Amino acid sequence: MKKLLSVILVSAAFFAPAASAQFNKSQTPKQLEAEIVLQVKAGKSLDDIAKAALAAGVDASFLTSAMLSTGAPANGVITALVRAGANPTVVINAALASGVAPTVVRTAAINAGVTANVVQTLLANARDQIAPASPLTGAGNTGNTGSTGSGGGSASGR
Repeated sequence: MKKLLSVILVSAAFFAPAASAQFNKSQTPKQLEAEIVLQVKAGKSLDDIAKAALAAGVDASFLTSAMLSTGAPANGVITALVRAGANPTVVINAALASGVAPTVVRTAAINAGVTANVVQTLLANARDQIAPASPLTGAGNTGNTGSTGSGGGSASGR
């Protein structure tokens, strides 16, 4: 009886559809998103999906954007990717570029184990990268609503 049961179990495992992720680093965005959706429907957690995709060589930035575009919750995506070993800087930058609010990014990264000081530095650096200083005036996104003080005025009225 035990032998019959083990034969049945082995057969079932062999013929069952693969529940493991079929990720690879050359997938298009649509293919990656479709695979993520399939994995979620198969009952895989965001943690499992992140681990499998990163292990298959999928770029963390690309994966962050793809997971977010499937409608997965941002806090869950960020936490899963950082816990799976993705570079927090890459994940934070990709999340911000995908439109995730900095407060959500901050909370999720801290929940994943990134220290608050590191997260704050990464968020500040991301802001600097989004609005770098202009090579002509030296003024970037200073957060001020007034003039940046480099001449002003427009040439159209002259």
